[in-house]
Amino acid sequence: MFKNLQEMQNYSEKNGIKMVDFMMIDLNGRWRHLTMPVERVNKDSMKYGFGFDGSNYGFAPVEKSDMVFLPDLSTAHVDSFSEIPTLAMIGDVYVIEQPENRRFDQDPRNVAFMAEEYMKGTGIADEMRIGPEFEFNVFDQVSYSIKPNSSKFKVDVYQADWNTGVETEKNLGYKMPVKGGYHQAPPMDTMAAFRSRVSMMMENEGIGVKYHHHEVAGAGQMEIEVEFGGMREMADKTMLSKYIIKNAAIAEGKSVTFMPKPLYNEAGNGMHVHMHLFKKGKPLFYDENGYAQLSELALHFMGGILHHACSLCAFTNPSSNSYKRLVPGYEAPFLKNPTLSASHSSHSRVFLLMYI
Repeated sequence: MFKNLQEMQNYSEKNGIKMVDFMMIDLNGRWRHLTMPVERVNKDSMKYGFGFDGSNYGFAPVEKSDMVFLPDLSTAHVDSFSEIPTLAMIGDVYVIEQPENRRFDQDPRNVAFMAEEYMKGTGIADEMRIGPEFEFNVFDQVSYSIKPNSSKFKVDVYQADWNTGVETEKNLGYKMPVKGGYHQAPPMDTMAAFRSRVSMMMENEGIGVKYHHHEVAGAGQMEIEVEFGGMREMADKTMLSKYIIKNAAIAEGKSVTFMPKPLYNEAGNGMHVHMHLFKKGKPLFYDENGYAQLSELALHFMGGILHHACSLCAFTNPSSNSYKRLVPGYEAPFLKNPTLSASHSSHSRVFLLMYI
């Protein structure tokens, strides 16, 4: 949004901005934030950063926990959910050192930065464009309890098939069938207007929305697909998209989850990621005469993902719930054996690639 501090200060004065919110990602992939009056942001703070306790983010031991956050002014946006006019911005984590602070190499955003620089250094490509698809469930009620002697959870979605026989409140039918929600129209799709409102909020924050629709799972599963962008750019926009979607839902008395398999016997939430490599604006995965019009580089790219699939799962499928989604019968990839081997069908291989 801004190229320099002066632009930010001018915008803030003109638009009545009172606070600045700094957004950071911890090692669990969740956003943390630190808020301060806009007047506290000056040349020195933009040069030396803002101190915080890195131990609570999982970044450092308690006895050596002081770190600094350096905001990226280009990511600034007005937070739609703040009562007080607030500019929010993402940034990078630095380790305090002399004579100059250095990037913290385990900060997810810095990992993305170093990956992009490595890609350029190889000479293979100078740009990677990413297009993620966001799948999530919208619930009308969520309750759970974890105690030493018991555990339980219960979710509800008014449009879900399990509510066809409800008589304690007004029930007009039009419930979404199990595994039958894909591209369904209103009145069965009760979330269409919500998705449009969320999509417009995302557009206002510079996140181009390709389309949205109801997904396969009848119990409130949605999808919003966004336009392509650079790798680090889309990583930022992915975090911002989740922030917008979740808070927009809360504002409307609903709750959103992106967890892979929130409901038994229903389709789970994948995060399909389209990837392209470019060099000097030229697409490197296209070859008019190649197999399926794919270049040799594209085939090696796919082979590399398959070769490192087990390691990648630490990031793409980090929880036990991830593997509850990867079972037969749900349009998701699954493996016949626990390790990659020649016995896996080509069908499984293709879907593994698509869903990583």
